[in-house]
Amino acid sequence: MCFSPEASFVVGGALLPAGGYCIAAALRRNRLFLPLAFVPIALGIQQIAEGFVWLGLTSGDAGQTRAASLVFLFFALAFWPFWWPCVAAVMDPRPGFRRFFLAITLLATGWFWVLFFPLAVGPDSLLDTEVVHHSIHYSYSRLAVYDYVPRVVLRLLYLLCAIVPMASGPRNFGRLPALMFLAATIVAAVAFEYAFVSVWCFFAAVLSAYLCVIFRSMPTLDTPVAGSPKLS
Repeated sequence: MCFSPEASFVVGGALLPAGGYCIAAALRRNRLFLPLAFVPIALGIQQIAEGFVWLGLTSGDAGQTRAASLVFLFFALAFWPFWWPCVAAVMDPRPGFRRFFLAITLLATGWFWVLFFPLAVGPDSLLDTEVVHHSIHYSYSRLAVYDYVPRVVLRLLYLLCAIVPMASGPRNFGRLPALMFLAATIVAAVAFEYAFVSVWCFFAAVLSAYLCVIFRSMPTLDTPVAGSPKLS
């Protein structure tokens, strides 16, 4: 999250029990929804990690700042563009769409190798973490991929990995969340370009609370996901 360590810890701490509720609801009602139910847990861990980034920056602890930054960026750069198509592949009962989402999932593993892995194993100089206008700015512009692919192209591909599966998944399982995530991304890009990753992930964490509404209204089902409730 972008504004303070206290805010990061509060939001992250709130998302963990919210995720527990969603997981418990999925276990009771339809286990094919478990990957979707895990989203608040992952976002909670991510926000808590950024709380430790704040603490590391405040205390001048470069080791803690880097370690916590890498945990945060693992989710931001590698996990989310992989997880959303994975969720759709698990939940979608349509064979053609399932194969399509599975293909996106496999391709999305490339985000780990192209963006995150070089940061994790490369020299510390590849990653700069600093506070800019009361937000955390993660700079990794020296990655080799940016010598060949423009940042705007990578950002567009990232969004497509996340939003296309949500918007076209089974029974519209993510159309409204997809539109909300897209709106949050536009706001973050326009108003908070200096800390895009941090601010966008904060908005995503807040929007994930919508999943609690989804699982609260989902009836108990003994049938496959094709009979699942409409989620948008």
